Amino acid sequence: MHKLRDVRTFYDPASHIWRGLPTPPLWNPDQSLGQAVLGMLDRTRNKVVQISADSGVEVTGAEMYLRTVRVAQNLIKFGYGTRCPENVFAMAVRNEEHTAPVLFACFALGIPVNTLDPTFQRDDLAHMLGSVKPKLVFCESETLVEMIAACEMAGIAPKVIVFGDKVTGFSHVEDLLVPTGVENTFVPVHLDNPSAELAVLLCSSGTTGRSKAVSLSHSICIAHVANFFECHSSDILFAYSSLYWLSGLVMVLAGTLADATRIITRDPFTVQRTLDIVQRFLVSALFIPPTQAWAIVNDPAATADSFRSLRLGFAGGSVVSASLKRAFETRFPGKVLEIAYGFSEVGYAVTFTREGFYRDGSVGFTRPGVEIKIVDENNCAVGIGRDGEILVRTKLVFLGYFGNPAATEEMLDGEGWLHTGDIGRFDEDGLMYVVDRKKDIIKYGNYQISPSDVEAVVQGIEGVAAVCVVGIPQENGNDLVTALVVRSSESLGSEWIVQEVAKKLPNYKHLRGGVYFADQLPMTPSGKVVRRLAKKIVLEKMF
Repeated sequence: MHKLRDVRTFYDPASHIWRGLPTPPLWNPDQSLGQAVLGMLDRTRNKVVQISADSGVEVTGAEMYLRTVRVAQNLIKFGYGTRCPENVFAMAVRNEEHTAPVLFACFALGIPVNTLDPTFQRDDLAHMLGSVKPKLVFCESETLVEMIAACEMAGIAPKVIVFGDKVTGFSHVEDLLVPTGVENTFVPVHLDNPSAELAVLLCSSGTTGRSKAVSLSHSICIAHVANFFECHSSDILFAYSSLYWLSGLVMVLAGTLADATRIITRDPFTVQRTLDIVQRFLVSALFIPPTQAWAIVNDPAATADSFRSLRLGFAGGSVVSASLKRAFETRFPGKVLEIAYGFSEVGYAVTFTREGFYRDGSVGFTRPGVEIKIVDENNCAVGIGRDGEILVRTKLVFLGYFGNPAATEEMLDGEGWLHTGDIGRFDEDGLMYVVDRKKDIIKYGNYQISPSDVEAVVQGIEGVAAVCVVGIPQENGNDLVTALVVRSSESLGSEWIVQEVAKKLPNYKHLRGGVYFADQLPMTPSGKVVRRLAKKIVLEKMF
């Protein structure tokens, strides 16, 4: 491995803090997102910035600029363009042709946007809508019934604008795209203090509890989200993630500000669709969560030549095992699967692997502008090689959880450190390892067990397509390590899995709770396993 410590990452033995390079953000964060986005679109008028894989429609920078301005001006015309603390919009739409210009128009007007999952049903929608109380909601015609019901449950009556098929009695997104005749007079909002002005309300992932609205400023979106990965102007970008996910927002902002071309689709992930899109559009930068990466690696349709155009493949969102990274790089010779570790509250990959700087199990080294320390249960920083909670600090911080000061105080302390809830450690060279979620740790016989340790072994057993390991609490205070498995071969039995784990892991990590089979694991739309729902399935099968 190339030298990393004291070259790209730096350690202070007195404070036990790791720091990345003091490199400033690529784009000036002292401006509004509207100024940044429209400024770049205006300078790339002839560049194709978006292509729909569904319809083949290409959109240039000039057309995207024009659509953005028209949406903004028509929102003003309809009485929804005023910037004030109460004026928040919500978007629950997939990646379709008009998604980006609507988002950009909100940025240009300085109106915050809560990005919601278009597959949410009324209960989850109502939870977020009740927290944010948007004045205007964009949703799809297919989910309109759920959205109306959710608004009623939340006790709000916003104006609803529909994407997709036109619906009688509701405005359609195309109503916002009609010419105004004064497009050349539009000026995006100027913000005196963009680091304190709300731009986006992302939902926390909800893998361990109900989602919270993560408040990100204009500055943090420019400095962090748009710099999440190294994006080139020559890149063709693709991810399935909708705007609900940080990775979806990353693709829109990084692609636009870097003058790259984004490929979009409304359709869900399949291996064949992914291979088709990558090969048809010569995708060079691809984001995939681990579940999608495993599916691709294990599908015989994926050949060594499938990703020949790929410059950068990167995965994140949940644990990316060394076996997955090796399997991907073996399946696609000459290609590298990089690993990003980040989260919505910072809007950034705080560590990132890089070819030549990797060891099995690591998530990379500290990125520029980031400080990281590992603390024990008493919140005291610990040294190299010791496990503890990962704390992260950056110059720009998130604006808290919308309407939830108690949760904000728990996440962000008085010194600006974000308490991630993840357990990790650093090695001597400055590579960080994420052991597991603090809340997911399984306890047995005074030992702390990382579910991912057991999952890595089970995943390596022939016939296992996917696995989620949970702890089932017992009256004696122990948690029984239990596996919920999706099989690729019906001949695979639970006892075989139990025996294989017993051969490879110490006694306290054995599957005392047994193995249960399911047709699929409960997933978020972006491919994260929802561990609390997996635990619920196991309990139902147990009893």
